[in-house]
Amino acid sequence: MTDPYSERALHFFNQYQRLAFEGVHQSWLAQLPQNPGSALDVGAGSGRDAAALASRGWHVLAVEPATELRQLGENATHHLAVEWCEDHLPELNHVRTLDHRFDLILVSAVWMHLPPFQRNTAFQVLTDLLSPGGLLVITLRHGPGDGERVFYETDRNELETLAESQSLTSLPVAEGNETDRIGRSEVAWETVVFQKP
Repeated sequence: MTDPYSERALHFFNQYQRLAFEGVHQSWLAQLPQNPGSALDVGAGSGRDAAALASRGWHVLAVEPATELRQLGENATHHLAVEWCEDHLPELNHVRTLDHRFDLILVSAVWMHLPPFQRNTAFQVLTDLLSPGGLLVITLRHGPGDGERVFYETDRNELETLAESQSLTSLPVAEGNETDRIGRSEVAWETVVFQKP
């Protein structure tokens, strides 16, 4: 099975880089800790978000399974405190071998790629990787597929149930769905933020 993110890496890299971190993530930036620490960017893509966090003083581990896209991201962030690795949900096997905990975990435009039967495992792994007091930020895509990539339905209630099972607290973010920054009228986004006790 071909991977669109590798087959068309430059296309996706340019698409992501055209969008500003502050615009994509405005709904939860008020929750971003003032004192930077260590961050895990799962499905880091072009490195746009990793770069933005690093420029704010965060030390970022960027995880991206698509080799060609990861290489473009590495080149774009080589001057910043961003380390890259090849890994993927639900297990994040490589990240777990590092025996490190993160103050912020960002899972942006990734959750819809996970089949529902993998989500409980993925959420447990992400929770385990959080430091006490750490934030888990997940963006949810709503809308039809594009015929190229495989997307699954996402649901805020599903995530809140998973968070409750892991004793995470839901934090307030901007209410409602956000319009798609690329301009796809049939696609909307929603962000959830959880904190580990």
